[in-house]
Amino acid sequence: MHFALVTAPTITEFRTQEEIASRAVQQAALQPQLGILSVAAVLEAEGDCPHVFDVNAEYLRFAAAAGTDQIDDFAHHLASTIVRANADVYGFSSICSTFPLSLRVARAIKEIRPYATILFGGPQASVVDEKVIGNFPFVDFILRGEAEKSLPILLRELQGDYQFAQVPGLTFRDRQLVRRTPNAPVIEDLDSLASPSYHLSSYLHGAKSASIELGRGCPFSCTFCSTNDFFRRRFRLRSPDRVLAEMRSIATTYGIRHFELVHDMFTVDRKRVVAFCEAMQSSGEDFTWDCSARTDCIDEELLQQMSASGCRGLFFGIESGSVRMQRIIDKDLDPARAQEMLRVSEQLGIRTTASLITGFPEEQWSDVRDTLKIYMQSARCSLSHPQINLLAPLAGTPLHTNHAHELVLEDHCSDMSHQGLGSSEHDLELIRNYPDIFPNFYMIPSPALDREILFELREFLGMAVEHFRWLLCAIAQVEDILKFHESWQAWRLQHCGSMTKSDLRRYYASHNCRSDFLEFVSTSIAGRNDVIMALVQVQQALNLSSTTESDTVAAKPFAPSSLHKEPEAAYLAPGVTLLDLDFDLDALIRSLREGSSSHLESNDSYYATKMNPAGAATLVRISPFLSDALRVGIAGSHSDLQRYVASAFAISDEEAVEGATQALKSSLLQDRWIVTTAAIG
Repeated sequence: MHFALVTAPTITEFRTQEEIASRAVQQAALQPQLGILSVAAVLEAEGDCPHVFDVNAEYLRFAAAAGTDQIDDFAHHLASTIVRANADVYGFSSICSTFPLSLRVARAIKEIRPYATILFGGPQASVVDEKVIGNFPFVDFILRGEAEKSLPILLRELQGDYQFAQVPGLTFRDRQLVRRTPNAPVIEDLDSLASPSYHLSSYLHGAKSASIELGRGCPFSCTFCSTNDFFRRRFRLRSPDRVLAEMRSIATTYGIRHFELVHDMFTVDRKRVVAFCEAMQSSGEDFTWDCSARTDCIDEELLQQMSASGCRGLFFGIESGSVRMQRIIDKDLDPARAQEMLRVSEQLGIRTTASLITGFPEEQWSDVRDTLKIYMQSARCSLSHPQINLLAPLAGTPLHTNHAHELVLEDHCSDMSHQGLGSSEHDLELIRNYPDIFPNFYMIPSPALDREILFELREFLGMAVEHFRWLLCAIAQVEDILKFHESWQAWRLQHCGSMTKSDLRRYYASHNCRSDFLEFVSTSIAGRNDVIMALVQVQQALNLSSTTESDTVAAKPFAPSSLHKEPEAAYLAPGVTLLDLDFDLDALIRSLREGSSSHLESNDSYYATKMNPAGAATLVRISPFLSDALRVGIAGSHSDLQRYVASAFAISDEEAVEGATQALKSSLLQDRWIVTTAAIG
């Protein structure tokens, strides 16, 4: 019996060329899906060689070939591609945000191959299994939860007597009735499972990191989280030896030495974390890794050991900065400790993500303010990435169960399930008709909060941290961020008018928004605060740099020669802007990072903007010599640059001066401060 396995798409909500071409979407498309590859390993052990269809990769190919005008045809295109595998069973993974599309593809496959078996698994299908089987006759089976042990049993029944009641964790249709067998037991020994079949996909070819499953199960019971529904509350870890063996295998095959360790709750068992770190340190390998952690399950000593053993990144699901909300959502973290762990991680050079949620039905504006304190603590850590999400009611969670009768469908209710600028009408039809299957696309009203303000607050904060991190930190020292956002929102409405949520997202991603923000700050509070005024000056230089990077801006010649016929003329590199300051910017940023009272230290300092590999303008401190050399080359000729070099190095010999000038130009070319005609063209 031959299987075709279909991954759960993660980027198909992005429907415009601009979105699809973005760095974030392109990177998200490369993330491996361990669940489907683990299932593939099970099928290989059973004698099959399954086809694995990477929906993200196919979506990128389709968008490039057919264009986004035809994007609504993708489901049928994908189905017609998948059926070429001529499989007996088409197995789908599922996640909440793209479950409507996965169901539409499954329906199209059933229309083309009516005698094929459609099997669903994964987190979303597992929690809405009975409703899916009851409402969508093209879905034959849903295998709930961990499937590595139950799938071979289902496979034998499909090839044998069809005694599906013998298969644990299976939901199926028996005549007109929906049958649901008892849950399969959790897999206690994760080391007994085969490694995912990475070779059946292209995920790791040319990748810089690889994902490895570290464990399963969460002993906690947060009201908004669905992890327990899939992996249950039984906390399990793979052994350090097994994880190391998989790391070595991937390193040997693909040359990858950085790993994303997948487990929501790795740090719950301190002794096992220490054992893992000790194994990593004694292995003789130089592997590095990232993981998730609870801020109440780590301390400075453990973080030091994790860092010494290769930990370079941590994901903290903090959710709320309000003690009251922490209790209501059964998370029970101490916000003060969460801030301290962000600070300690920063000191150890560990990157962090501080994930927060707002929009809970019981939440007050005072709770939002407390959450913004965590957000700003993360913003003050240069290695930290704060993110604030709008609550989505996930199917099967206590939050959804308690508020199912209150769900409201609005445009862009949550960023979890409304990530793109627009939505498919085909998906929306399913979402409207089956709210119990797709509750994550809905919202639960928050009587004390204004959802429109929350939506724009999220977009605003994301823009501000990405482009104006230290300016935002300085503003937070002198003004309440919520009040500041209220003033900004009023200014934006006056100057730009009202917008739909999709247009707001476009606006906050635009250069116009960044220019408007600097204008607003300049005319509102900058005049009352010299630190903010100084940072506005710096940000304006960065903003200018990002506009001069455009191809429409004429390149500036650099030290052109009228006497010498150079092989290629030189130009100032796109995005380079010089900035001379009369204060120490580094010292100012240090004080903002520490949260101490900020002031300007009088000190001449020299900076220049430069485009990084991601295409963003960054500020680089440079020497007075480099600043002067670039200014002379921009304003003058080759002869002017010669005279500057002669003076700077006290050289009088003409040949030596010319040699030093050419060496300077070569160095500037190598460091991408200037470019040649070929690079401009």
